Amino acid sequence: MRSDIDRLMQERGLDALVVAGRADDPNMLYVLGGVALEGAIFLKKRGEPGVVCHGTMERGEAAKTGLRTRNLGLYNWKELLDQAGGDLLEARVLLLRRLFEDEGVSGRVAFYGEMDQGAAYRLLGRLASSLEGVEVVGEYGRSVLAVARETKEPWEVERIREVGLATQRVVAKVVEFLRGCQVRDGVLVQPDGRPVTVGDVKGHIRTWLAQEGLQDTGTIFTQGREAGLPHSRGEPEAVVKAGTATVLDIFPRPFGGGYHFDMTRTWCLGEVPDRLRRVYQDVYDCYRKVTEALRAGVRCADLQRMACEFFESRGHPTACSHPTTQVGYVHSLGHGLGLDVHEEPRLTDHPSNVAVLMPGSVVTVEPGLYYPEEAIGVRLEDVWAIAEDGSAVNLCGFPMELAL
Repeated sequence: MRSDIDRLMQERGLDALVVAGRADDPNMLYVLGGVALEGAIFLKKRGEPGVVCHGTMERGEAAKTGLRTRNLGLYNWKELLDQAGGDLLEARVLLLRRLFEDEGVSGRVAFYGEMDQGAAYRLLGRLASSLEGVEVVGEYGRSVLAVARETKEPWEVERIREVGLATQRVVAKVVEFLRGCQVRDGVLVQPDGRPVTVGDVKGHIRTWLAQEGLQDTGTIFTQGREAGLPHSRGEPEAVVKAGTATVLDIFPRPFGGGYHFDMTRTWCLGEVPDRLRRVYQDVYDCYRKVTEALRAGVRCADLQRMACEFFESRGHPTACSHPTTQVGYVHSLGHGLGLDVHEEPRLTDHPSNVAVLMPGSVVTVEPGLYYPEEAIGVRLEDVWAIAEDGSAVNLCGFPMELAL
């Protein structure tokens, strides 16, 4: 949580942190309380409230953050650029130098925010050699902000729940649409007789999401062999068929950035083949087993091992015992969810994963089995939040049913 940032900075010996990036950059949205500001710089010294440094055109939006503000427009960018001889990089360094002097920033300063890798390398390298009394720090992996974002405040969980309710309304429309199609020669057809394609379904999904104020961030809708390739998005021109595995994985967020939701359902339109039904049942049973174990204090790695052991007991290869397997259970059990669709904690089993579920943790649980050469892929996914009393609450109430 944001209230943990000062403690985390103290533990890591950081005197200040700087966040800069696009208006929809997750770390920017996090430190600015969800307010989207273009070209802003957030600066925080340990033990003190943060300050948002903004452009002249962003004055009104910056005030909505409730933070102390500093208008970067008063630094006269043209003058800085002239002083730098037209060098944009040097002008940026001069701006940050003046900003640090005015805010009294010194010591170990960590930098965050999305930026082109080459540009970030140049900028941080120049800052490291140009700022007296400042040590530029870069964190990799579980950074201060990544750890703070691992646990959500109640209002953040509520935002995720609200996006989830809207997402489920869209999924209900997908089900209604698919059930309303006729089947001709094993292919779904529209009222005018044209075959329904993956692109048609995705087009409807984008429209329905937009009506809910949500942005499609890469919805997966696949069938058959592609359903057996976990992150295959689905070929737009492929026709939608009956009697085969159909995977919908949808993970939208509000337009302009915000909290994601993430859910997956696997369906079969019409008669369900026996092999698909058995695989689906194994995934469903695994989902039930691991979700019954969710609570505060449980190690995330233990949940992945539980899923692996369950699937192996049903005769499926897994990533635990066969790390390079391309069939069976090939991925981790889930991940944290928030301003990024994938964030900490990770429900993976590796030596460096010491994360435990805590009150405020919001994670996906998504076991799956994949046999592409059999045209089978099954994944089921809901979002779970750990409540203040340590219990687990499912934020997704959409039915899990194979046959449509």
